[in-house]
Amino acid sequence: MERKRPQARQATKEELRRHLSSASADWARDALDNPELGASELVLLLRNRDLLPETLERIAGDRRWTGHHQVRRGVVGHGRAPVTAARNLLPHLYWKDWLELSIDPATNPLIRRQAEKMLLGKLSELGLGERIALARRCSRALLPALIAAPEPRVVEALLANPRLTEVDLVTLCRQPETTGEALELVALHTVWGRRRNLRLELLQRAEIPVATLLRLAHAIDQSDLHPLLDNDKVPPIVRVAIERRLDGDRESTG
Repeated sequence: MERKRPQARQATKEELRRHLSSASADWARDALDNPELGASELVLLLRNRDLLPETLERIAGDRRWTGHHQVRRGVVGHGRAPVTAARNLLPHLYWKDWLELSIDPATNPLIRRQAEKMLLGKLSELGLGERIALARRCSRALLPALIAAPEPRVVEALLANPRLTEVDLVTLCRQPETTGEALELVALHTVWGRRRNLRLELLQRAEIPVATLLRLAHAIDQSDLHPLLDNDKVPPIVRVAIERRLDGDRESTG
């Protein structure tokens, strides 16, 4: 129980480490005046969800503490941190921190949106591996920017993003900039490649390898064959495959 805890200002380093993450708001506030409190103890303190906003503001305003990355990260991600204090520290985090903050529902919504803006501004500076990691987990706010520059390996990562929707992929399939390699990744995906609307879009893209186009044409619903046959955007080889399929259907029913 709380009354068994030592006085926060006189606690030893070991006692601080034992109590900081679960202490009352008042005990945690008083611990800031303990000379034994260092950066590693502050990281534990910032795991305490009951901290007072003034405690967090004091931490954010002390350069001895904010010189440590994990302390800055802990303040910004704390749900009770004053918005101004969190915003001031946000630019001094890494892009991976912005990603985590942008998808964490416990983060203040204002800070989440600011983190998304920071990521968008940083996007052009990220390497391919970093863009892949971002695409796999990013929030919806980042998806349009990644879809607008559809590198195949980034697209592959996007297909695993739980926030991606069919509407996003229709946009991707319609973009002239999307390469055949990227489109084929959508076509062959075990989930997205089965979606009717996406199949209809993909069948209009001559950039896709012929074998994959023919596979799509074979799998398309019977009711969609005639509209595709009349669509000038559908590559000739696909229309030939559709005609043969229709001829086969006529012979089987004739």
